[in-house]
Amino acid sequence: MKLYLLTGLALLAGSAFGQKTYRTLQVPGRADYCRIDTGRNRLAGRAVLPSGRYVTPAGQTIRITNDPFGLTLSPDGTKALTLHDGVLTVINTATLATVRVPDYAGTIPSPVQGATFLGVALAPDHKTAYLSNGDKGRVIIFDTETLRTTDSIDLNGNGYTDSFTSDLLLNGRELLALDRANFRLVRIDLATKRITASIPTGRQPFGLALTPDRKQAFVANVGLYAYPLVPGVTPTNKDTMMLQFPAYGAHTKESREGVERDGRRIPGLGSPLADEAMSVWLIDLATNRVTAKLKTGLQIGERTGARMIEEAEVVGGSSPNSVVVGSRYAYVSNATNDNISIIDHRSRKLAGTISLRVDPKLDRYRGLMPFGLTLTNDEKTLYVALLAFNAVAVVDLPTRTVRGLIPTGWGPTRVALSPDEKTLYVTSARGYGAGPNGGAGFVKPPQGTYIGDIQLGTFQAIDLRADLPALTRQVLANTYQTVAVADPGRNPLPVLPRTRPSPIKHIVYITKENRTYDEVLGQLRAGKGDSTLARFGTGVTVRSRITTTRGNSGRTTDQPGDSVRITSADIMPNHARLASQFGFSDNFYCDSDASIHGHHWMMGTIPNEWVEANAASAGRFDPFSKAPGRRFPKSSGAIDPEDYNEIGGLWEALERSKVSFYNFGQVNEYAGNYEEQFDTLFGAAHPVVFPMPAAAFRHTSRNFAGYNTNIPDQFRMDQFEREFTAKWLGKKRAPLPQLLTVMLPNDHGSGPRPDEGYPYLHSYMADNDLALGRMLHFLSRTPYWKNMLVIVTEDDPQGGVDHIDAHRSLLMLAGPYVKRGYVSHTHANFGSILKMIYNLLSVPYVNQYDATASLLQDFFTDKPDLRPYTAVLPDARIFDPQEAMKPYKKNFDWRKIQRGPEMDDRADQRADHYRQQTEGR
Repeated sequence: MKLYLLTGLALLAGSAFGQKTYRTLQVPGRADYCRIDTGRNRLAGRAVLPSGRYVTPAGQTIRITNDPFGLTLSPDGTKALTLHDGVLTVINTATLATVRVPDYAGTIPSPVQGATFLGVALAPDHKTAYLSNGDKGRVIIFDTETLRTTDSIDLNGNGYTDSFTSDLLLNGRELLALDRANFRLVRIDLATKRITASIPTGRQPFGLALTPDRKQAFVANVGLYAYPLVPGVTPTNKDTMMLQFPAYGAHTKESREGVERDGRRIPGLGSPLADEAMSVWLIDLATNRVTAKLKTGLQIGERTGARMIEEAEVVGGSSPNSVVVGSRYAYVSNATNDNISIIDHRSRKLAGTISLRVDPKLDRYRGLMPFGLTLTNDEKTLYVALLAFNAVAVVDLPTRTVRGLIPTGWGPTRVALSPDEKTLYVTSARGYGAGPNGGAGFVKPPQGTYIGDIQLGTFQAIDLRADLPALTRQVLANTYQTVAVADPGRNPLPVLPRTRPSPIKHIVYITKENRTYDEVLGQLRAGKGDSTLARFGTGVTVRSRITTTRGNSGRTTDQPGDSVRITSADIMPNHARLASQFGFSDNFYCDSDASIHGHHWMMGTIPNEWVEANAASAGRFDPFSKAPGRRFPKSSGAIDPEDYNEIGGLWEALERSKVSFYNFGQVNEYAGNYEEQFDTLFGAAHPVVFPMPAAAFRHTSRNFAGYNTNIPDQFRMDQFEREFTAKWLGKKRAPLPQLLTVMLPNDHGSGPRPDEGYPYLHSYMADNDLALGRMLHFLSRTPYWKNMLVIVTEDDPQGGVDHIDAHRSLLMLAGPYVKRGYVSHTHANFGSILKMIYNLLSVPYVNQYDATASLLQDFFTDKPDLRPYTAVLPDARIFDPQEAMKPYKKNFDWRKIQRGPEMDDRADQRADHYRQQTEGR
């Protein structure tokens, strides 16, 4: 019998009056706003992250450039190198003094010209470094003393093109490098700088290691499929031959075998269980032959074990990413499965699995994401960077158990041991978080103010004689608290899933693009805002420049100064109105920095090491390349098969629980998207065959434009109203699904298009605002409103600035059971939104972020207010919806919009009318 009721959390007590008290897991920072506290004298302080978790890095901690995905030590341990996106940091391990290459002053040139990926090695001379040149397909040779590039090695040639340099390491007088674009291991003679061998690997080779005798190489492959070009697509006809909608869902019969679409045979992707897919390959360096292809971790299609709260089919590959090798055994981190595979490299067979169990209350969920590894010389202890848990796991290998945890910065990536093994070095991608990037008193730092720049990584030097039990307790205290919540049964939001019914039966989850709290709602006096940053508020001044075109050259220039100035403009009045009339949060944060993270988090998928590393590195997509890895999926607004969590996210959880849902426009933006003004069926066309998550594929509108800022949000609203009316308001209406997901993306913004209704950046914001207002106006006049909740948020905050934290963004709730005129100060994130959805729809939590998120019961009232919302128009000087709809030859009928939905389908009513007339004769 499966345990569903409390999803693994204990019931404390019941009273004579029916009140129950439940133990919940919630983040420790639920009453805090985000902040950074780095402590003094290099001793770590405590930061509050967007998730509401704390970080308290152990040992001595310094801040370095963001996203250090490469780490190596000199043989004597005196020097550490960290590799970032286009940046190398040279660290003196004794003093923790750093040199950034390039420096912010521009006096030290960049050795990698903006392209890096994972690989960094340091020669025995302690000064010569070998750096992955990532997208440029080269290895850079760099002198860490003179801070100058001395040479480079091109991986292209001998029939290979479009190489992409991934991980690399030194092997005596040769260099081994992975080429993820061509799915191969490259051997380079350092004396001649020539390639001596190219050995096939699995898909998207990511991690590289050697046996101590240097006779065998291990390659961890994180790719799942080799994605083919859509048949018939060429560089000249791609605008007409691309797929207008994904051909199939992932891991289905259709995805394995292919399908017929629009008169073409769309090839399948084959089996996700193929040897080339998410596997570890062993290579004999004496013969350059692959000697074993091992599938580590849980495999797609298997059932999860007893540790999980609900037995479920595995939909995500294990994502084996890093390997460390001892005298007999190699250890592989399987990010998605939260475990370590053991390989006996003498027999070349799997020899066991280490489950990374860190806490009985958390172990039933996934959410650790093991990444970087290092092994002690006696091979008794393994240190594992837990990317999603902000900690390093200390694994006792004789017992195959986690001995303890060490707190790190946000998103630990790599670990290394000093030669004497007394010190552990750890890099973290996001360190203490971002902090504010604008507002009164803010001083612009040298790295800039963009969220990805202001958010620095960390480098820790940790004395391993520290009290491990105390550090373990600190990690868990940073992650969650057990909170007793009394439940009299009146709040519409249940404390836990499947405990009691809610009057809220339908949820509409609206996601938008790229805005911070302050720039939209900073003027609201009830919230903690900075009105000086509210450039998209009400009564603001819009400044722009006139662009002129010179002669036949087509060259454009901006006239100096503010050539156009509009005062007292209302840019997003519906946002302000919704927030004031219903409920909003001034303490909500996106877990994401950019869309590539945001569209994962929003849909309940924790970004794994593959997503994070790709997000931190430039990568050229080329559907016509001979290199199969150049058709790699790096979706900015979708979820690729390489990214899926073990049992999926929101879509899969709903389908498992048989909860009805329907998707308007989410997960449409795959790599190589072609987004034109008339790609209105899905918002984008695709030159490469990428599958959609199968659960989403089965429940997604084929006539709603997802992300594409060339298409007005007004057009999307027309699509939404038309399909909603036909499906759920007509005479033969079907039941409204319990969850609708809707994308309204135009607050992302784009370049001015004055001839098409968008003279300013602000015009996109006004378009988005009107669409949101229209949606609430429409929904609140349907019969479903009495049992409805509308959630409004952003996928990421990268487009703006905020005086509290660069991750702070919008969360607004509307519906009869939402308190009127309410502002919530409870710390919230995407996990809080998903916990709300799961609790309301009686769906068990999927991962640790859902289970430990803050509970937003403060938003709700048990006394419903059924008054509808009435939309308002934004400033006509900024945005004219009729102009935006002209290219589609459609009228913007404001009077019709104000009337609200037609409760019966007019076509049905017309047919019924004439049928009655005929029958009456």
